[in-house]
Amino acid sequence: MQKTKIYGVIACVVAFLALMMLPKCAEDVKNEEIVINQVPFTGELEYWTTPGFKFQKGGRTSNYYKTNQIWFNEIEKEKKNNGNIILRPTGDNPALPITYNDKGKGYVLGSVRIELPTDQKFLYRIQTHYGSMDRLINDLIKPTLGKVILACGPLMTSLESVSEKRTDLIAYATDQLNYGVYKTMVKEEETTDQLTNEIKIIRIASLITDSVSPNGYKRQEESPFAYYGLKVSQLSISDMEYEQATIDQINKQREADMSIVTAKSKALEAAQLRIQAEEEGKRDAEKAKWKQEEIKAVEVTKAQQAYEVAQLQAKEAAEKAKKIIEEGKAEAEANRLKVQAGLTPQEKAEWDYKTTVGVAEALSKSNVRWVPEIMMGNAGGGNSMDAVGLKMMLDIANQMKK
Repeated sequence: MQKTKIYGVIACVVAFLALMMLPKCAEDVKNEEIVINQVPFTGELEYWTTPGFKFQKGGRTSNYYKTNQIWFNEIEKEKKNNGNIILRPTGDNPALPITYNDKGKGYVLGSVRIELPTDQKFLYRIQTHYGSMDRLINDLIKPTLGKVILACGPLMTSLESVSEKRTDLIAYATDQLNYGVYKTMVKEEETTDQLTNEIKIIRIASLITDSVSPNGYKRQEESPFAYYGLKVSQLSISDMEYEQATIDQINKQREADMSIVTAKSKALEAAQLRIQAEEEGKRDAEKAKWKQEEIKAVEVTKAQQAYEVAQLQAKEAAEKAKKIIEEGKAEAEANRLKVQAGLTPQEKAEWDYKTTVGVAEALSKSNVRWVPEIMMGNAGGGNSMDAVGLKMMLDIANQMKK
């Protein structure tokens, strides 16, 4: 009877232990999980990276997700009586702070997808140093992400982060998460404060190139992500928030930039108008030149025509004169022959008179100027002109008689 009770107690204990151990007998590994099992007594680690039913052997398991979406998008905005907005990161996924090289401050909101390795070497490091998914995220991934975002700030101004270098911020952060924080060279530059118009010194960080370093940039340290085999597959920035002072500074910078753009635009417009005026002046001058050439050509043509007409008229007058002389000679010859044939002195005198009168009439009808229009001499020039004309007429008449 006593033994029966003892056996009953033992059976109950065994059953209780069996019930307690049942969940640790096997593990159904899901497709999106990585399970690490630590076997009792030996402490050996088993890495289950493929889905299926696995014999647990009563060991302790740690579950990890193959990919994890890490968010940093929680921020609280408080509006003060003066209208200024106060930003305050809150919650389990607070926005990440950033400080730019012009001392502007703000917060980056977004998310990043992290892929875990399946290599046992990396899984051993993760399990040894962190032991769970929550500790891996809170003690490694989020602090490293915040450090990298902060390291991107000195590479740009607050205004650049709003516009042209916003996509660069994603590239800088992804590269540093995968390969380590950049080693930078800092130089000081003078600039004008857009709010106070005072000269201030800003420190600008630039990357140091190195052909043997990942992606050609020198690193301060190896990336923790690389050491543990983590990979960044997608970094997304959904929004950028800025402190009120930084917003005022950005607005002033934009106004200054717009003033510069406007001034340049006006200068270019003035230069274009000047060039246009010069071209129009050249075109008008060329038109005027060709207009004068056209007038010149017309006048030259007219002069040439007048010259040719004058030549033709002169030839025509010469031919008419020759004709008159020939006709006069013919008539004189006829009269001479008549005289030779036995004309009386009276008939001869009549024929001479008629010949002289005929020559005079012919000469008066001719367009040829036989006598000069101007005769230089003593007073009474008209009588001299008449005498000269009469003499020339008589000479012609006498030539016809021969």
